[in-house]
Parts: sequence; structure tokens; C-alpha cells
Amino acid sequence: MITQILLQLTSAVASVGRVKTSSHIVSRRFNALALGAVAADFAIKYGHTGRADFLVGLIVFVVLTVRTLLILGFGKIEENTFRRRVTCVVAFLVCAVASTTGQFYLGDPIGPLTLLPLVGVGLGCLGESSNNMIVRRRCVLAMGCVMAAFGLATEPWGLVFKNLVSDVGATIYSMNKYGDPPLPAIAFGINRDNRRMSRAHTNTNAAPAIAGPRYNRPTCKRCRRNSG
Repeated sequence: MITQILLQLTSAVASVGRVKTSSHIVSRRFNALALGAVAADFAIKYGHTGRADFLVGLIVFVVLTVRTLLILGFGKIEENTFRRRVTCVVAFLVCAVASTTGQFYLGDPIGPLTLLPLVGVGLGCLGESSNNMIVRRRCVLAMGCVMAAFGLATEPWGLVFKNLVSDVGATIYSMNKYGDPPLPAIAFGINRDNRRMSRAHTNTNAAPAIAGPRYNRPTCKRCRRNSG
């Protein structure tokens, strides 16, 4: 129990460090530490219960930890688009094959809960392989939501904290900072509605127009003579 709490705290602290640092390499290192702590937490859970969802979580986060360490050890992987995409495809295939094989070995059917981390890995790999930062941020946001749902179901709270802080929260901040659509459109719509309400409020408070025959008469003297 104490070991699991320490692992969850390690993952949470590493997630905060990943967001706080301005260095991309240091951020990767914190991410590797957080992923490794989550993998170790799943290993303890699986050792105690033998559940298929814990086995899938263990396999997925071991693969993600190894992939992050490879990127840190070989910088050319991230610098080259083709190598980065090959790494993403290999990581996803290893996760899918190993997870499916593990569930068949345990004799458990493949259910929605065990598919969640694979969907999350697929979204993360899709974003990582893209050179479009808008697409990448959207995929990371979706991955964070899916993985957080898996964490809530399996109760590794370090994973939940990691995804909500360093994936979902940080990505929403970046999307707002760089003006990713549809955030600018939403902001424009809110500002437009505010301007309309302001104009309507101004028109309501304005003095009413004075009506009556006296004020409808022409102001020009000649026009008034002609009008009788």
C-alpha cells in the first residue's frame, strides 16, 4: 500500500515538473519518470489481483516508458518524421498485440475497459506522428481524456493526475495560447454577443424621441410657410 502511494506521488510530482519546465528534454525525462511510476503501480495491482485490465495497463505503460527512453537516448528519432512515425506505429502494434495476447492467456474476453488504453495510445501516436501542431494538441487532449477515464476505472490515481494536469490541462492552455480553432471562434462569438447586449442596453437607456405635431413641423421658415 505504501509503495503504491509513493509511486502515485512520484507520478504526480513528475507530471507537475513536466508542465513547469521550459526544456523539452527535461519534460521528456519527467514524462518517462511518470510513465514508469504508473507502470510499476499497475505491476503491483496485477500481481495482487491478476485482473486483465491491470495487465493491459502494465503492458501499455511499459511500452510507452521504453518508447520515451528510446527517444531520449536517440535524439534522431524525434528529429526525423519518418523515424518518429515508425516508432509510433511499432509502439501501438506492440501494445495492441501484447494486450490482446495477455487477455487470451488469462481467458478473459476483450471488453471496453481494456480497449480504452489502446484507444488512448492510438490517439497519442497519431498526434506524435503529425507535424501539424494543432492536430497534435487535439490528439493529446483526446488521449488525456481517454486515459483519465481508464485511470478512474482502474484507480491508479497517479495516472489520473498525470493525464488531467500534464495532458488535458496543459493542452487546453496551449490551445488557448496559440489560438487553435474552435477556441478563437468561440471567443469571437462571446465578444459579439457581449457587443450586442451592450448596444441593446444603450438603446434602452437612450432618451425617447419626442413625437407630436409641433416637433414634426419643418424647421426651414420657407417650408413652414408653404406647409401652411
